[in-house]
Amino acid sequence: MRKKINNCQAKQDWPRLNLKCFIAFATIFISLNDPLMSQPMPDVRGTYEEYPVNMVVYWQSRGSLTSVQVAVLRDPAGEQEARFDLTRGATLISLRYHGKELLFSHSAGANVEMFVFRKDTSEDFKGLSPYWSAFHPSQGGNSMGIPATVAGIACNGEKSMQAFSMMVDAGVNNSFERSPLLAVWKGELSNSFPPGYSTPYTIQTDANWVPNSDPKGEPKYYLKLHQAVVNYRPKDSGPMEWFLEGAAPWTSVYSAVYAPKNCSEKTPCTSEIAPLLMAGRYQDSIRNNGFAIVVPTAGWETKNAFVLENAEYVKLLYGAVWAAPRHTFAVVLSRPLNGLSSFSFDWYICAGNWKQACKFGEKSVQQVKTN
Repeated sequence: MRKKINNCQAKQDWPRLNLKCFIAFATIFISLNDPLMSQPMPDVRGTYEEYPVNMVVYWQSRGSLTSVQVAVLRDPAGEQEARFDLTRGATLISLRYHGKELLFSHSAGANVEMFVFRKDTSEDFKGLSPYWSAFHPSQGGNSMGIPATVAGIACNGEKSMQAFSMMVDAGVNNSFERSPLLAVWKGELSNSFPPGYSTPYTIQTDANWVPNSDPKGEPKYYLKLHQAVVNYRPKDSGPMEWFLEGAAPWTSVYSAVYAPKNCSEKTPCTSEIAPLLMAGRYQDSIRNNGFAIVVPTAGWETKNAFVLENAEYVKLLYGAVWAAPRHTFAVVLSRPLNGLSSFSFDWYICAGNWKQACKFGEKSVQQVKTN
């Protein structure tokens, strides 16, 4: 009886064995003949490290942030190191040229901020800075201590980086949005008062090195930032000012501006008149030791663009007046962002000599016109 049972079991297992063999054979056959399955797995790893910042979490907090994790890029010539803050929106926090730090290096050194100003003219807002009541999506700022969450990152070694982040409302909903988003950090809602707020905007940052247009120029490479902002809600933003910011050390007291004459906040320029806008900060009067932000404007198609040598607008919200220039500067451009749409743009972080950066910027604009 036992032998018969074993024979029956063997007969029942035979179809299963055939099926397993068929599946294994089919899998091997497909993998050998399918060009997609025969490709090597993509390697998106990079170099990451802990970077010291030693700063308060936000101005009302007693807590401090001692370090952040950063992604590290190094240019092909071995002259520069760029570090991107994975705690705060994947912003550029550090840029070292021949080992010397050029950025502020405690918070975002190259950062995107947007402002949608209220149209309310009531007495409650009379005399207040328009920034105080603006809707303020921010990549490198925070909303009551909650930063722009980095959702994902991919690197090509130390050559390039791609990261996605959710922008926060650094204005803490002072604009009284109809459908505000409470900010979430590390799986928990903001528990401060007032709470932190997020926005329906995401920002993608692609960073890579591009050659200096002058083969004999120094440095041999500049850092290119290609960024795209997506509005995930159907509501149009309306008129919005975009701040492409740089932040230098306190010791970089010499400012530099590339813009048409009389192109200012009170008398802004168009993209046609100002195809290139630049600003920089340097530690020496001949503008050799520092960095510049270079912004081609053609793709913006804006009628309102200018340079702010002092963009410490947050510090001015409560009426404070600074006698000396601060460490943050910006190129400002106006354009709307329609609902369920995106806008992408390029700008460059140019280490070293100001004149060399100007040559690079002018060459980049010429190439855009040629293409």
